Amino acid sequence: MSTGSTPPGAGATPLSTGSTPLSTGTAPSSVSAAPPVRSRAELIERFLELQPRMRRWFTRVIPADLHAEMGAVTMQQMHALHAIARRGAVTMGELAGCLDAASLSSATQMSDRLVRLGLADRMSDPDDRRLVRVALSPRGRDLLARRDVAWRLGVGQALQGLTDDECATLVRLLERIAGLAPAEDATAGRP
Repeated sequence: MSTGSTPPGAGATPLSTGSTPLSTGTAPSSVSAAPPVRSRAELIERFLELQPRMRRWFTRVIPADLHAEMGAVTMQQMHALHAIARRGAVTMGELAGCLDAASLSSATQMSDRLVRLGLADRMSDPDDRRLVRVALSPRGRDLLARRDVAWRLGVGQALQGLTDDECATLVRLLERIAGLAPAEDATAGRP
């Protein structure tokens, strides 16, 4: 593990986006030769070092007023808001299913918190009055819409220095890491 003596970004080795697979060998030493490929352990360490830096970068592109408003919303709550937004209105069972194996009890607690924050509203199901549904409130819809605009702008700025081919490679690699077929999760929304 790194001791933190080297600042993030110092000595970073760019990864190839060409069709040549990464190898564990080193390139012959010459002025025009590519820098040596890092070991898997070094690449993992570098990946972990870059995550907080990327998170801070994306946080900076979100306007201050939106950032302050989102300060009271956890990542799990944001995930729940996106799940509700995709479906319009959900029962507690549907919300539990969207929250990756959450119980009915935890889905109910999540909806309670979203209602208290003014981001969701409870309503009776018109077809079955025994069911309670949760839908986004106008404030919840507005928060998600503003966050999505800011997030897309930030991602666009982050990818600005990459070519279209590099962006496509990045997306394919992220899909592979996430275990998705290309565009498989397009309807799932963002967490």
